[in-house]
Amino acid sequence: MKKRIWIAACCIALAMTGHAESGKDARKVLDTTASLITGKGGIRADFKADSFAGGQLQGSTSGTMCLWGEKFQMTTPDMTTWYNGETQWSYVKANEEVNVSVPTPEERQGMNPYTFVNLYKSGYHYEMKETTLRGKACYEVTLTAQDKKASLRTVILDIDRKTYVPLCVRMQQGGNGHWTRISIHGFHTGQAFKASDFEFNASDFPQAEVIDLR
Repeated sequence: MKKRIWIAACCIALAMTGHAESGKDARKVLDTTASLITGKGGIRADFKADSFAGGQLQGSTSGTMCLWGEKFQMTTPDMTTWYNGETQWSYVKANEEVNVSVPTPEERQGMNPYTFVNLYKSGYHYEMKETTLRGKACYEVTLTAQDKKASLRTVILDIDRKTYVPLCVRMQQGGNGHWTRISIHGFHTGQAFKASDFEFNASDFPQAEVIDLR
């Protein structure tokens, strides 16, 4: 369950279409946030992910994510995942296994909570309103998939009006009523990473069994 939560703890999706002017304003906010995320250096963020079904909490996890372009590393108490832009390694602490795979585009959307950086640019309607989250004035932007069969159906972003930092991401995948909420409590830009930070290093986990699923 926790594996499913944190993997889901990385996506974006939708709601209902607003007025044209609201859509234009929402696009400007998303463009600014995307520029912040894709700017110079990498990003390090702390998060808490909650999974809901039928309005009931199913489970939670928390951790840290490092992002550099298409590369990312995500660490929770139970699992660490590395993705170097092509290959993914998922280390499960409980059984000391490392699953190696090449994720599909859809799977990558479900793993990286900042996929909206490219996702929102086509195939989604926008709606925006002003709200408050954790004492901060925010823009609440809802993305709605034009294709009802899209894997990411609904995404709601709470973005700090002052800094344009995303504070919370809520996502619905498919029409099954399952939602994931990712609360971001730490967001640091301009981080220095190297390519090896996004690849599994076998010498760090000498007891791990490597299972190649490619």
